[in-house]
Amino acid sequence: MKVAFTFSGLTHYLVALLNKLVSTHGVEVSVILPKERGISIGEGVKLGDETSSYLFRVHYLEEFRGKFKKPYFRKLHQVLNEISPDILVMGWPYIINYYFDSAARKIAKEKGISLIFREIPFMVAPRNQAMRYYREFPVINENLEVENPGGFSYYPWAFGLNQIRNRIYRLADATMIYASHGFEIQESFGVERDRIFLTYNSPDTEKIAQVRHRLLEEGVSLSNPKRILHLGRLVKWKRVDLLIEAVAQLAGKHDSIELCIIGSGPEEEHLKQLAMQHVPEGVVRFLGSIYDAEQLAREIMTSGIYVLAGMGGLSINETMAYGLPVICSRCDGTEKDLISDGVSGLFFKEGDPDDLVRKLDLLLSDPFKRQSMGEQALSVIRDKINLDTVTQRFADCFEYLNNTKPES
Repeated sequence: MKVAFTFSGLTHYLVALLNKLVSTHGVEVSVILPKERGISIGEGVKLGDETSSYLFRVHYLEEFRGKFKKPYFRKLHQVLNEISPDILVMGWPYIINYYFDSAARKIAKEKGISLIFREIPFMVAPRNQAMRYYREFPVINENLEVENPGGFSYYPWAFGLNQIRNRIYRLADATMIYASHGFEIQESFGVERDRIFLTYNSPDTEKIAQVRHRLLEEGVSLSNPKRILHLGRLVKWKRVDLLIEAVAQLAGKHDSIELCIIGSGPEEEHLKQLAMQHVPEGVVRFLGSIYDAEQLAREIMTSGIYVLAGMGGLSINETMAYGLPVICSRCDGTEKDLISDGVSGLFFKEGDPDDLVRKLDLLLSDPFKRQSMGEQALSVIRDKINLDTVTQRFADCFEYLNNTKPES
């Protein structure tokens, strides 16, 4: 079976996923990427560059802003004609302009290429609820800027966005969703349940397990149960400022409290100033970006609690894979599938530093609860959401399309 994917960039976790589809499931994978760094790639996102480790083919195309100023690929139809895949997997926002690309869709029809729409989904309004939904949950970017238009133009924008998504769902032969709440959203648009595949998302948990096992044999273990970890880019919507504020409130109560911040980004200097002003010296440590797997693992395994104070998702999987309990609020929707409140982690009220303080204090004050939650977090990754189960769900979707494709 031949499957083509379009991505704005290849992260390490995508490389692991695609390689496993090839090696374990026998899928012939092709990837279509922008020639330059993708327009929609966030600042500071690390992309894979070890092409020798790819078990799949990569095709580079010029990226441009198409309709609605959304990125798309020039001459996609030519690559589809060359590759002739059985299935094309596209995500938002590329799929918007695919809808208007008559040349690519003509090739797809001639060659019998099935289309999969792959989405999180996050910040997506159910059908016929866009006006209310985007008022309550506005579309924001990583700078916490609201992208909803103001005034009267809000109404055609919200309505139009809902209608575009409705047409895309009707165009797709199947969909993949990262999180289970996507069923309700997509079914509201009339997508049949058997065409929706809940794949979840995962880092390279096989590599994580290998590194963790090796370090445990070396004797690496939790060194400070009151060490709190942040892992991710330092951008506004990660709300690291909220985490620093919470640690500042707890520093007087917990003598050995630490906050280790792994990552870099445009907010780094502002956050350092914030820590200097409000937190005792030495409590907050900025470690920068860490890309070496073993070095990163050591930092995670010697910490006691992971906190994602703002948006994100995959860092939850990664830290749970090392046995850390997680404290978070609304992230990207995947957190609700990963964390059982009070079992494998804790939820706090979004944007509320006082509630974050309460939840942190609970785990900092109760080492047995922290340990139990960490063990439960690890079991979620081992038993439910990992690289093996995610790739299997991809393969299940591909098999479904293969079996339901009309005979030529």
